[in-house]
Amino acid sequence: MKKYVFLIPISIIWGSQFYFAEKVLDKVEPVTLATIRATVGALTLSVIAVFIKNLSPKKERRRSLQTYILYVSIALLEAVIPFFLVAWGQQRMSSSLASILIGTTPIWTILIVKVVFREKLSFHQITGVILGFIGIVFVFSPSLGDNLLSNDAAGFVALLIAAISYAGALVLMQYLPAEATVVSMRNVLCIAAVILIPITLILEKLIFSTLGTRDIVDLFILGAFQTGIVYWFYNLLVHMEGAVFASFSNYFIPIVGVLLGSLILEESVSIYMIIGLFIIIFSIIISRKTKN
Repeated sequence: MKKYVFLIPISIIWGSQFYFAEKVLDKVEPVTLATIRATVGALTLSVIAVFIKNLSPKKERRRSLQTYILYVSIALLEAVIPFFLVAWGQQRMSSSLASILIGTTPIWTILIVKVVFREKLSFHQITGVILGFIGIVFVFSPSLGDNLLSNDAAGFVALLIAAISYAGALVLMQYLPAEATVVSMRNVLCIAAVILIPITLILEKLIFSTLGTRDIVDLFILGAFQTGIVYWFYNLLVHMEGAVFASFSNYFIPIVGVLLGSLILEESVSIYMIIGLFIIIFSIIISRKTKN
């Protein structure tokens, strides 16, 4: 029962991030939003880490250059790149479409493991990957006739690259040092914030005077809950039940995103999106099957 106490909130929190991002993207630029998410998330986990008693200070200090390179790589793939691309892509596509495309992360993870580690794919994995791409085609089929440089196409590509980036980070996370999960993700988000803050100051104008109280609350939710706490919860679930069970959250993220987008934001949901959504979810389920 305990595992579902984590799985359900993770699915809801991650799936709803696209809804909250959609609400603030007309007032906050993509890089600024990425910076706020990383910074608030890092601060949130820093506060939580103070109350975590099972961390050995000596263990935390014993880090090699390779470990620091690993943290920086994960920060780039898990936060810096996808945070910006998701926000930039959502300016061009609906939150519903964004949630579906980010939900393809497990499919890209399988392909990355195949390419990097040269592992042989099982029949179920091959079938899952093929179905996943068919689902992506269905989702984007209404826009296939558009110019490839159109806003829809550019947003589509940006969100797929973000999903691939998340997949790369998942592959690298298994090599993180064995320390408290909250500390690992705090370090990742701190590095991401350090990288993003100067980029934001150079590329974008920070104008917060147009933000209302609701906007500030939405930004806090995006940073504290949908970045910091959910990353911590996900790592806890991986340690408790394994990566396979934790990956079940990917089945529900697109569903939550589409429901919030269509019911609250009143986004149009085509039959192609619905068919593509179920094909992608089914492809993930198939790819996770193993031989008895």
